[in-house]
Amino acid sequence: MKKILFSILAIAAVFALTFCTKHKIEFDAEPYSGNEAEFQLHYFEPINNVAANNIDSTYINGQLYANVTGSGTLYPYNGLPGGGTGRFYRVAAGQVNIKLMRKGAVVYDKNCTLTVGKQNVIIHDLNKEPIVLDNKYPYWDYSAPAHVAQWGTDSVCKVMFVNLLYETTGVPYPGKLQYQGKRQGETEYFNVGEPVGFGEATDRVEIIIHKSVFNSSGYQRIDYRILDENGNVLQKWNGSKMVNYTDYWNGYIGRVYTHFFRGMRTKTPACDVSQWTNL
Repeated sequence: MKKILFSILAIAAVFALTFCTKHKIEFDAEPYSGNEAEFQLHYFEPINNVAANNIDSTYINGQLYANVTGSGTLYPYNGLPGGGTGRFYRVAAGQVNIKLMRKGAVVYDKNCTLTVGKQNVIIHDLNKEPIVLDNKYPYWDYSAPAHVAQWGTDSVCKVMFVNLLYETTGVPYPGKLQYQGKRQGETEYFNVGEPVGFGEATDRVEIIIHKSVFNSSGYQRIDYRILDENGNVLQKWNGSKMVNYTDYWNGYIGRVYTHFFRGMRTKTPACDVSQWTNL
């Protein structure tokens, strides 16, 4: 009986040694050194947003970053990386090559210079180098802005406006544009940053949001318009005639948005804002 008990204990000890051996757990990730460039890539060529114009594969410095079977397609008036807010690609700071493919053919092969930190890289013409804009990160200082009286029931979102407007095919709009917003239920418009020319962006501007339901994340409709360099509401082609440009988006408390104004003013594809949620 003692021999049997000893054998059982010996077997148990072997199993214990087998299953209790320490294993090194490895994570398939690399730490961020803080000395690299981070970027989001946007495609805003003024073309029709149809499947035939999608970018199938995106190469950065010769490395495949995104494709239709992997990490995503680059759609007109959209960007990469997709799949959520606040994501960036990472690459060594300095000269960066961007190569885009459509149906197996290279349609874009240009260089740009990226610096340490976060930035937005915008392709607006397949024959020109991309526009590189400061992403203006960090977005929040985590304290209540001085002008907000009731932090908790009355809060803010942030909006940055980017001017990518073409007047007609191959011709950027020549003047500066003033982006303006108006909260639902109010009558007065307020400026969202300063007037900006083609390829320029405003600061990330705080917009007060009056949420209607206290126990909620909170949002409010914001109506937008754009003034031209003469102070008049910008006129745009709507498919049959020229009309005043107006639009609206819901602003959610704590969110950070970039509004890309793209397309052509006098013909199709007509100009509109594409909203990109940064946070």
